[in-house]
Amino acid sequence: MSVKSDIITVREGKGSFLVYSPQKYKDPAWAPVFYNPRMKCSRDISSSIIQAYARLLGKESLVVVDALSATGIRGIRYLLENTAVSKVILNDLNPRAVEIIRENVEINNVSDSVEIRNEDAVRLLASLRGIDIVDIDPFGSPAEFIDPAIRSLKHKGMLCVTATDLPPLLGKFPKTCLRKYFAKSILTEFSRELAVRIMIYFVAREAAKLRRTAVPVFSFYHSHHIRTCFIVLRRETHYSGLIDSIGFVWYNPSSLDRKAVKLLDFRLAGNEWLIGGPLWISNLASQKMVETVLEIYREREQNMDLCKNGEKIVSLMLSENEMPPFYFTTEKLAGTYSLKEMTTEETIEKLVNAGFRASPTHFEPKGFKTDANINDIVAILRTA
Repeated sequence: MSVKSDIITVREGKGSFLVYSPQKYKDPAWAPVFYNPRMKCSRDISSSIIQAYARLLGKESLVVVDALSATGIRGIRYLLENTAVSKVILNDLNPRAVEIIRENVEINNVSDSVEIRNEDAVRLLASLRGIDIVDIDPFGSPAEFIDPAIRSLKHKGMLCVTATDLPPLLGKFPKTCLRKYFAKSILTEFSRELAVRIMIYFVAREAAKLRRTAVPVFSFYHSHHIRTCFIVLRRETHYSGLIDSIGFVWYNPSSLDRKAVKLLDFRLAGNEWLIGGPLWISNLASQKMVETVLEIYREREQNMDLCKNGEKIVSLMLSENEMPPFYFTTEKLAGTYSLKEMTTEETIEKLVNAGFRASPTHFEPKGFKTDANINDIVAILRTA
């Protein structure tokens, strides 16, 4: 049984919030109301994404739905930190969560701009229409919420989705991934990127069923979760590149070779190849959106206590976004080809000096992306 002594006050962004003390509960999921301090960096970035969306699309008076609010931190921060947000609907099925949400709304003096609901998230979303932004941040899989969330959005509305059920998406439980997301995951050194690409494919597929197009504008991995944001267009003809953006990954674990194969170009591969997908094979974000988020994040660092790693994540996203899919790792290359392992920086420098494009990746400290093929990479590293 929880007691008042379990509740503490934390500062995050521009707000103060009551939460169940993380020190009292070994796993955040065990607390009466979920709160994970490790997700602060994700919330810092997400709040900047809201502002970037408003700035790029010239939006004002935005209505945001935080469908699985828990303590209400995310939605309240969106309101406090973004002048374009005029109203937030905070919802949670847990009555204790609703109690804490009410207190946090009062503490932050935003009662006039918040509507609090105590409903099943799927039913709530199914009842809404014409919403500007829907945020889905569940404990586990977001799969069941995507369809009603897309239906609730207006044309050019934004959908942001978190997934924390990473083992299936990372290839550890491919059958579970197939059941939840209609895609086969495979275990590789770049599985974090595959997880993001599977999630984007799933959301794009759900939108296509409804004659809508979900265009990914910001996607990242951080601290055991993935986060993807989309602008949803209400007519599928708005995004003619959708079919070319869905395909499969072919991966050869012996040579570390990998290929992105378009859906319409798929053919059977040899036994040495693992095949994963369907998944998204185009860019993971809009370059302009990432540039704007980075600009806003740097502005906010001047007067807000933001996650120090947040700027690094967004900066790396900017450098890697237009690179070919599927990163390599220095560790896997060295082990497979009996090479001396170099630092990521040294590897990138050698590839660039050889005339190839190369960049680090936010997915993995030892990872890098390049337009060089596996044979070129190994040949260049052998000359070190």
